[in-house]
Amino acid sequence: MKTGVKKTIRSIVEEHMTTVVRNAITMQRHSKRPRRTLHSSSVKLALAALQNDGKATSNTPLVTVQTNKVDLNALLSSEIPVQPPSELGMTLHWLAVEGHQTTSMYNPSEDQESRKRKTLDSIEAQDSAVALRQLLPRLVSDELQLYFTRIIHTLNTDPDAAIKRLSSDSGIQELIPFFTRYITTTIHQNMNNTEQCRLMIQCVDSLIRNRNIHLELHLDQLLPRILTCVVAKKIGGENDNHWFLRDEAADVLVRTCTLFGDKYGNLRGKVIQALCRALDLSKNGPDAWYGAVVGITKFGAKAVDAFILPLVSQWNVFEAIISGDADEDTKYSVCRCQDALLYALGVYFKSVNNAELSKRLDFDKLSEIFGDRLAPLQTNVRNDYSMCFV
Repeated sequence: MKTGVKKTIRSIVEEHMTTVVRNAITMQRHSKRPRRTLHSSSVKLALAALQNDGKATSNTPLVTVQTNKVDLNALLSSEIPVQPPSELGMTLHWLAVEGHQTTSMYNPSEDQESRKRKTLDSIEAQDSAVALRQLLPRLVSDELQLYFTRIIHTLNTDPDAAIKRLSSDSGIQELIPFFTRYITTTIHQNMNNTEQCRLMIQCVDSLIRNRNIHLELHLDQLLPRILTCVVAKKIGGENDNHWFLRDEAADVLVRTCTLFGDKYGNLRGKVIQALCRALDLSKNGPDAWYGAVVGITKFGAKAVDAFILPLVSQWNVFEAIISGDADEDTKYSVCRCQDALLYALGVYFKSVNNAELSKRLDFDKLSEIFGDRLAPLQTNVRNDYSMCFV
């Protein structure tokens, strides 16, 4: 082959190869492939052949791409080695509401989370330290976990400071289920420790007073524990002052009904009904009877009129127990029941005028039962007892 022909062929080949490579780079950029392959060159050559198809003559061979037909049914029934990419998109859904994971298709199922989640039941206090094994993943931030740990630790070292924080801090709504579980568990496990139960009742009171949180969804867990501290048959040890615990728990119980009574119309009625079940002296004992009377009295004069006044005859039963052979603890409990009954009568007398008292009560019968103890309670009536102070 002559030298001039070789140079011509070499220049033509170089020009065509440069064009092929340049077109392959263009195809790679348009298809957004990370690396250049032979597929890009083949596709570009096929497109060039189609573009020149109208200019082809009988002497110009057509360049075609041989492709095999694909049966879609066979493709769908077969196992595809590489999954096709999903369409990109974005959607919104709730991860959790009030600390509880929603049953959304986008959230993990209960079976998947049961092996991973460990709730605050695993809180352990060892060597004056609180150990959190694991909070709900993805739902509670590290800051809130640290806050919860410090509050629990401070409850054991400086209770007043912790209670003050619980009554005013904001942004702790996600921790309310955990505080609720901690309070209910602590009360259940420390029924023999009056001081610990009082501390938990004060925590409940602080959470109720906090206007930055919502406790509506957790009242079904808190109210039974508060009622237990009011009307339990036995709380604390022999020398524990469980009477003060019952009084504080009754105050928190009434305050809870006052704050949430508008949202739940039957809340007050259910609580009073639970207190009335503890008024059976022979079944529940004098301690529970005292808590029930104190709790009902704090609901006001109408509650006393409906549920306490029919029980004034219990005074004679108390007098018989005191004059009998009962032990000293039982006699002291009965005396506290008498004090609660007299306090309830005093609340009723102060809230009702004299005309209504004369219609509702038989003072002669009450005088036979209570004697001179009834005179200090009648502040609206002039008698020898009240005139002696004039």
